[in-house]
Amino acid sequence: MDKNKYNIIIIGGGAAGLTAGIYGTRAGLKTLLLEKGLIGGLATTTDLIENYPGFPDGVAGKDLMETMKAQAERFGTEIVQAEVKG
Repeated sequence: MDKNKYNIIIIGGGAAGLTAGIYGTRAGLKTLLLEKGLIGGLATTTDLIENYPGFPDGVAGKDLMETMKAQAERFGTEIVQAEVKG
């Protein structure tokens, strides 16, 4: 983990956290995302997500979350496995 300051620190790496990371880094903000469990959250364990726009036949949760993680990292979101306490 970089010891520099961040503009945004996101706690939780589910779909919403990954989306926040994408938007933060695209806006030019230094963004750190912290997740203690699975990157992608519970959606990662879902066999088929049928209500996500753009996938009329559904998409495997693991595939969707891996794609979102890759996109967040491509834009510059730093993703760290860590538990936040306090």
